[in-house]
Amino acid sequence: MDNINRKTFRKVLLLFVGGFLLIIASCKEKEIVYTFTFNNHRAGYQIKSLTLAGDFNNWSVTQTPLSDADGNGIWQVRVPLTQGAHFYRFVLNGKKWLRDPANPFYGGRYSNSYLFADKIKYPRLLSLYPADGSWLYKEPKYLQFCFDRKISNAQAKGIFLIDDRPLSLIGPDSLFRRSFPDLFEGRHHWDLRIENKKGTAVYAFKGLWVVNYHNQKPLAKAGYTRFVCYDDSVSLDGGCSFDPDFEPLRRFYWQEINGPRKVILQGSNTPFVKFKAEAPGRYVFRLTVRDSLGRQASDTTEVVVFTSRRPKSRFVFNAASFDHKIYSVALVGEFNQWNKTANPLQPNTDSTRWSVELPLDKGRYEYKFVVNGNRWLTDTANPKKIADGWQGFNSVRDVSGQREIKMHFTSETMAEKNYSLVVRPQFEGPQNLKINWRADIQNPGGIFTVKGKRLFFESRNPKGSYFFYCLFSGKNIRTKQRTVLINHYKKTEAVDFDASPAWADRAIIYEVYLRRFGPTRNFNALRKALPQLKNLGVNTLWLMPIYEGPTQHGYAPTNLFAVNKDYGSLAAYRQLIQAAHAKGFKVIFDFVANHLSDQHRFVIAAKENPLSPLRRWFYWRADGSWGYHNDWDALVNLNYDLPMVRHYILDAAGFWLSQGVDGFRCDAAWAVPHSFWKDFRREIKKINSQCLLIDEVLPRQVAFHQQEFDMSYDTDFYGNLLDVMQGRKPISALPCGLEKTASNYPATAKSLRYMENQDLTRFLKIFGEKETRLAAVILFTIPGTPLIYYGQENGVRQQRPYYNFTTRSKWFDFYRSLIKFRTKNTALTKGNFKTVRVDDRRKLWIYDRQWAGSLVRVVINLSYYSRVIKIPAQHTIINIEGSQFKRLGQKILLKGQSFLISKKTAIEKKKETVEEGS
Repeated sequence: MDNINRKTFRKVLLLFVGGFLLIIASCKEKEIVYTFTFNNHRAGYQIKSLTLAGDFNNWSVTQTPLSDADGNGIWQVRVPLTQGAHFYRFVLNGKKWLRDPANPFYGGRYSNSYLFADKIKYPRLLSLYPADGSWLYKEPKYLQFCFDRKISNAQAKGIFLIDDRPLSLIGPDSLFRRSFPDLFEGRHHWDLRIENKKGTAVYAFKGLWVVNYHNQKPLAKAGYTRFVCYDDSVSLDGGCSFDPDFEPLRRFYWQEINGPRKVILQGSNTPFVKFKAEAPGRYVFRLTVRDSLGRQASDTTEVVVFTSRRPKSRFVFNAASFDHKIYSVALVGEFNQWNKTANPLQPNTDSTRWSVELPLDKGRYEYKFVVNGNRWLTDTANPKKIADGWQGFNSVRDVSGQREIKMHFTSETMAEKNYSLVVRPQFEGPQNLKINWRADIQNPGGIFTVKGKRLFFESRNPKGSYFFYCLFSGKNIRTKQRTVLINHYKKTEAVDFDASPAWADRAIIYEVYLRRFGPTRNFNALRKALPQLKNLGVNTLWLMPIYEGPTQHGYAPTNLFAVNKDYGSLAAYRQLIQAAHAKGFKVIFDFVANHLSDQHRFVIAAKENPLSPLRRWFYWRADGSWGYHNDWDALVNLNYDLPMVRHYILDAAGFWLSQGVDGFRCDAAWAVPHSFWKDFRREIKKINSQCLLIDEVLPRQVAFHQQEFDMSYDTDFYGNLLDVMQGRKPISALPCGLEKTASNYPATAKSLRYMENQDLTRFLKIFGEKETRLAAVILFTIPGTPLIYYGQENGVRQQRPYYNFTTRSKWFDFYRSLIKFRTKNTALTKGNFKTVRVDDRRKLWIYDRQWAGSLVRVVINLSYYSRVIKIPAQHTIINIEGSQFKRLGQKILLKGQSFLISKKTAIEKKKETVEEGS
């Protein structure tokens, strides 16, 4: 029996070992050694180290170094790869991640280089006719593919689809040809896959053609009426011209047809031309455009030049204040984004004084001088300074000027005499202003009458959108303008075009990263969370981008007109919007205008076919790569010098507006021309005048509020908040920053204020609980629109966590109490702001918010020590979690790193237990 068992055991052991060796052998057979090569002759990098990172080494930046043993600039490394698909990148000097320039294939979530490792050499596509991205003006006779080897064998097969319809692609040779399929007018996408015998795609290609067999007439748009000051540089804007066939316009031609003086047009054969307004009066210009097949169209616009000049501020640097020889002096400040080359100073004859003049509107500006390109100095002639956050100071210049005249428009219907609307300007301040109404040159005809200060609009006018300009001037006030939009369709409404939507004053925005929100991480998850969000008190939802695209963050769209399938369908998105509206929420769409994903068919076609009209949609560098910002090499910048790009992006915005969204948060708005955003505002407000437009501009700039955006990121507030909390600036930097914003920005400009968002480290992770509570109290009691980033309401510390919404935490109760108190008190949503006391040494800040007879007082104690403060007897203290104080008779002992909120109302109640926030 024992012998039998031993023999059986030996047989089993031999079988196991043999099987194991066979597995190892089969694995070795599937292992392919691949040589990765990087040619630095073409790249020209300064290489200290070059490594290979990929899915085969867990994306290690150190594990797989390349070498250049003979110093010829060719860096290589041999790596064993398992059979199948692999993604990889080169890592330059441990920091810069590079795609393989020798490999045309890329894709996946982060657009990494891609290869399929196999001992079999599969056929590759050499050429395609018609070429990718072609405009087809006449029907091709055939469709042709050329491969480097036969495609019809046991090892591989080709699958070809047009608009998702399969076409046969099996033939005996490497050259495949068939009759061209019937295609309707417009864009058509195609897909080609090479699959191995197991059905795995070893190569994938995609592209598009544009069919334009029946040429339509182009549309010329010369732009709206412009008002400028004497001696200004003026830009004419034909950027909204387009061709309905989606083809690029071949010719632009501008002519001056009327004006007080003949002007010299710079770039008269481009969509955008410039001239100098050297004489006041009215100028009229004609724009003619022509398409590729010779059809053309014309349009006219006008420019009105006022007699007044823009005031300028003079900055002077005294050379005696510098010890060394001076070669250059530049002015840097908030007005030029601290750019050392934007505003150079010029020396006088003996170089003792350097000066420059800038047109600056009324406001407060921080600035420095940069001497010889590297010495940043304050203005020794100006004693007014403020901490810069870098253990130094900035000089501060208060620019005087005409105060802003607050005005709005009232309108009423009037049935008599065929008038449907009467519009009248209302001023807060001087009433003896001279008023002149003017209609925009692009208005769709129509009749209007002016009587005194009132504009009468007739009901029989053609349906459409009309722009009217209220020009006002007075003693010591140069001519200014405000714009009224009249939408005249089923009903007629007048809108103050410069004003922001009124609902934005009460908005509390909740930013959602949908991919990691809720158990299902889709539209349905957010829809189910609406009751809990309502309980929190937020009323506006901002969803990070929902576009179709490869990335998790969503800012790399491959289709500007489709939702990511991970989130659900377009119908599901509309259902979410409808459900949100039913519960009183507004919905903000995260809009990408600056770029497309490098996996977008337009980008691929432009890259593969330099002759494609799509090539001009993007910027191209000398080395053949596309233009991008920062290290976003997978986000390809659109060329806004091409009108078709502008038209396409405006179409996309109109599409999402038609789905029911209430506003747009415009990503990287700083990278898109101002002229486009002005057209963007006009087109959006004509469809929905109450649509909220938010810009992401870093740092914030007032120019984006000149008939462009309603609201902008307040990067100044966030920067000051960080600097104060980290001790780089005194606490007075916060009220100074708020006061500066109020003086530098128009009254119509709204501020989006935040502690956290998708790009920032969580505030709680940086500072801890006490400082976070203080910052939140400030956020919800100062002017502006507060933002909550998902998870913030429950004390989440991860930047983009997987998150199931909950209402059971001390943080939730804290934020809910703040939000509820803010929502119930108009003084916090619309009230005036006033600093009562600020003490940098004691780190104490007291401020009031007041509206009508209601006043809210906030005390912030940022120090570690308790402070004794006095609260007026008629104030009632608000109980909010985290407020740590002790009553000392009529005074209050406020503990360190704590806050106190009190409230006074016009009508005193006998007994007021104000726990409005709990």
